[in-house]
Amino acid sequence: MHPTVGRRYNATDHYEVGREKIRDFARAVQDFHPTHWDDGAARELGHSGLLAPVTFASAVGSLTQRALMRAALNGYDPAHLLHVEQDIHCHRPVIAGARLTHEITVDSRRPTPGGDLIAVTMAIRDQTGATVQTVHTTLAGRNHDTSPTVEALAMLDLLERLPAPSPAALPQAIADPPATQPDRHTAVPKLTAGQRFPPRTVRLSRGELVHYAGVSGDINPIHWHDAAARHAGLDAVAAHGMLTMGLGAACLTQWIGTPTSVINYYVQFASPVLITAHRPVEITFDGAVRSVDPAARRAAISLTAHSADTSIFGVASATVHADTR
Repeated sequence: MHPTVGRRYNATDHYEVGREKIRDFARAVQDFHPTHWDDGAARELGHSGLLAPVTFASAVGSLTQRALMRAALNGYDPAHLLHVEQDIHCHRPVIAGARLTHEITVDSRRPTPGGDLIAVTMAIRDQTGATVQTVHTTLAGRNHDTSPTVEALAMLDLLERLPAPSPAALPQAIADPPATQPDRHTAVPKLTAGQRFPPRTVRLSRGELVHYAGVSGDINPIHWHDAAARHAGLDAVAAHGMLTMGLGAACLTQWIGTPTSVINYYVQFASPVLITAHRPVEITFDGAVRSVDPAARRAAISLTAHSADTSIFGVASATVHADTR
């Protein structure tokens, strides 16, 4: 067993969620629900600031979070790993002004013919110490030499030169009182088993990939440079897996009407979305209510995503609060 398996890596600093960062991220995943953009709309749901999209907390990496991932992955640069699946459990909404801390546990790590398959769990907590999201991620690392071109394109690793945070900074932040009602959820009315949602088609250009790379901090050059993509065995640059998951979450929010209804969102990635230099690609998302549980007042929703004739998601599903009365 690899020595990192079972180990927990804890943050020594916090990430403060910015109002404009939420808007930038919502734009990147094409999520135009008013609560991500308008303070008044967020206040109508009982929150003190803008609500972040569903995938925000697990997709936007802080410096500390990236340092934790580097330690947990022990030999892999997080930017050089591919997402196999992601499972986000939403306990509380993420709100502008929240100060988030991260704890990463390595669940398993096993060798494959091309590298390693690594499963990690990330617990994200706010300034009250309450868990905001629990995120289970499976990553694929590949053992191959990095080409000189990729080395030249990659962002310089300067994390070791950053000054260490003050030990007093985090306890002071956690002591602050909560500014909102974080456990409040909105139930989706009138969901019935078999109900289908209208399909939504989104367009992705290379500019969208560059924007998402900057917003999320996922700066792997396979998402924006042809030589790096070819070195990874791809015919063209590939969209970030978490970008396609975020686009799916934006569709989910549009279908059910509010991001605070989402309890769980899971995606198993099947095929990358490749974008040539000459034209954007289109991805069409479909959704349907798979089942409704009146006793638990929950509904299960299945999602699909296709680009041309290629299925982007192997399996994708969400559990939401539902008003079944």
